[in-house]
Amino acid sequence: MARSIWEAQTYVSLRLAEQQNPSVEPGQPVPALTLGDAPPMKLGTNMVEGPDSWTYQSPVGDIVIPYASEKTTIQVGAPFGLGRSLLIDAAEWVQVAYLYHDWAIGDMLTYAGEPDPHSQDVQHTERRRYIRLGWELAIDAIVQAMAFLPEGDQGGDQVPDAEIWSQFGRSAKLADPHLVTRARLEEDLETYRGILEDFDRNYDPVD
Repeated sequence: MARSIWEAQTYVSLRLAEQQNPSVEPGQPVPALTLGDAPPMKLGTNMVEGPDSWTYQSPVGDIVIPYASEKTTIQVGAPFGLGRSLLIDAAEWVQVAYLYHDWAIGDMLTYAGEPDPHSQDVQHTERRRYIRLGWELAIDAIVQAMAFLPEGDQGGDQVPDAEIWSQFGRSAKLADPHLVTRARLEEDLETYRGILEDFDRNYDPVD
């Protein structure tokens, strides 16, 4: 079960990327992650409405998305969902965050070089909104990974290996042993939030 539409599409894209790279084994380089492969969700085509949820008939199997959890993610501003994911492991969430980070950085650099980046016209406003979305998704993906950290003072300083169950996630962790340490995740979260705050100060937040 997915907690949101964003999570369902991300999960499908991850699994499709994994299928396209079947030779990846622990210790080998992790393939470039892409998130554009999941077929669009369309009611009457691959989205079936039920009494309490949608069923997304995806290429990797049916995924149930409860209406209530999707509504909650919108209300609280957590695109991927609240709590811990049952579909995507901690290391994969970090890779998703890095992908959105790269997209947002590239868009920011391109946007800053335009003649009038502070313009309030529709085109510039939408560009800034898109850049903000990239950072918001990167931030939420790190928060998703942090949900797997042990709780309490004696909880430990990294996500346990048992919480990294996917082939893609295990390969990513072995390639970067510090990928899901508490210190790294906290640093990534602080950095991403800081960059978004600076962006808002420079160009004014877009609601």
